[in-house]
Amino acid sequence: MEERKSERVGIVVWLYTTKYINKLKRYGLVHYVSKKMNYAIIYVDRKDRESISHTISKQHFVRQVEDSHSCDIPKTFDGILEKVEELTLSKKEEAVSKEVI
Repeated sequence: MEERKSERVGIVVWLYTTKYINKLKRYGLVHYVSKKMNYAIIYVDRKDRESISHTISKQHFVRQVEDSHSCDIPKTFDGILEKVEELTLSKKEEAVSKEVI
């Protein structure tokens, strides 16, 4: 039997104070808390993101709620090295052509 994981997405919650972090645990997985900058990163299901972010934003200790874009960044690096080599070669060729002119 194949167990399928649900899609998770991150929410950045800007706080007035980190005193109420335990109350955020009921909405999702609290992944990181910055006490210096007063924010927390919470992971929730993708399908519940809108409702949870709306509910969290109504809390008295929350300053602002943002979507985290870390899920949009590709996690695999297949073919990246070849693309970097092509870009460096093209930039070198452009630099040489500008020197000649």
